[in-house]
Amino acid sequence: MLSVRQKVALQFLVSNLALVANFALSIVLARLLTPQDIGIFSMSAVLMAVAHVFRDFGVTAFIKREKELTPETLRNAFGVLLTTSWSVAAVMFVSAPYWAQFFHESRVMPAVQVLALGFVFIPFGAIPMAVLQREMAVEKSARITAVTSVVYFGASVALALMGFGPMTMAWANLVNIITTGAMARWVVGRPLPWLPGFRQIGDIVHFGLGNLLTALLKAADNALPDILLGRWMTPAAVGLFSRANSTVNMVGTALLPTVNFFALPYMAKVHHSDGPVASEFLRASSLINSLMLPAFAVIAVLAHDIVSLLYGRAWLEAVPAIPWLCLSYAISSLFTLSAPALTGVGKPYAAIGPNAMLVTAKTAVAIWLMDGTLHTFALAIALGQLLSVPYYLWIHERYLGLRWIAWIKSTMSLVLQALLVGSICLGIRQALPQDIAPWVAIGVTGMGALLAFLVGCLLLRLPMADELQRLQHALMQRRRNP
Repeated sequence: MLSVRQKVALQFLVSNLALVANFALSIVLARLLTPQDIGIFSMSAVLMAVAHVFRDFGVTAFIKREKELTPETLRNAFGVLLTTSWSVAAVMFVSAPYWAQFFHESRVMPAVQVLALGFVFIPFGAIPMAVLQREMAVEKSARITAVTSVVYFGASVALALMGFGPMTMAWANLVNIITTGAMARWVVGRPLPWLPGFRQIGDIVHFGLGNLLTALLKAADNALPDILLGRWMTPAAVGLFSRANSTVNMVGTALLPTVNFFALPYMAKVHHSDGPVASEFLRASSLINSLMLPAFAVIAVLAHDIVSLLYGRAWLEAVPAIPWLCLSYAISSLFTLSAPALTGVGKPYAAIGPNAMLVTAKTAVAIWLMDGTLHTFALAIALGQLLSVPYYLWIHERYLGLRWIAWIKSTMSLVLQALLVGSICLGIRQALPQDIAPWVAIGVTGMGALLAFLVGCLLLRLPMADELQRLQHALMQRRRNP
């Protein structure tokens, strides 16, 4: 059996290998398909994010946090998931012509209909996948990811070469869903229900509704920049802000899939076995943010170099927004575990208030400060994020038993570490020639950031220092006993 630390390391490796595979696939498809093909699929897939929120209805979260899973509970969960998924599939299939009419593009309709067909098969794989995540069975999940990544890559390339055009990703998505479901059923290693039950619908729906509303608010939060900038500025501003956002979010893209895999089942396990989760919440949050916050500090300092290297000088107008977005993401990162912890202790509705406050604050401040520049808009997003902090602290104290003084004490150490890393990076970057090659600036400054990170962990006695010492000890033991 793998230890929790080994499981985290394996999941981090697997999720990032899958990310690399998807990135490679996007490069290949960019050469096999036309921009119009990809654009038509993108328009078709807009519905997917919202549809998935309604389709899941919090059922998988319910499975992950239940203290005991009986066959009857799984049958009832399957019944709810089947009902919601097939309802979403029907709505998407029927509305496909109207979606195509909205975009004035007839080829959107068949793509939406194929995507809708995928929702018919999703419930059969969603239940075993939720069980695997509940049990933190990373080894089994890794096998599924490996197989489905290869199948999805191969199917996408084959369909593109066969001339499927904009339907390439739609059919590949369907193949991927069916493969994932079949693999999950096989790998889980136990009988799972094929027939639905409907006796526990009230409890599941009540629990799921809290997750549904929270997920919708998060989707609204993610959509705010596109909506507000699209309404008051230009499409170019939307594109520039998107690049700034994706630059800052590189950290989350690398780390959060691993965090999301473990967060809810781990917090639920702590709650069911030990009761209070406050101390474990602080420790886990410190481990996550001792990595996240310094990374945001580095990105803020190297924004110009990173954008130049990744996207080219044509995108440098996005740079002024990046430092404020780093601040916004840093504040948000401090509450990464809030929703999973609240769900884990059986209070999914408690996360609705802070998320509603967050969306409202961001919208109000953005409208108040909007002056036509990305810099000010990003500042407004950061201020809106900051205004939601007191609400989160109140929710933590009420439902998690986490006193705000303890949270501030833990957070101040993380902030000091991030300031140390940021200051070292700023000093190194200013000492380098301004016209130096971006990759050289990033490499040299990154080495200084790594050293500052290690020193900060040790000086401030962060939980990450203990993890690093354990890793060092394990490596030394392995070297002595090969």
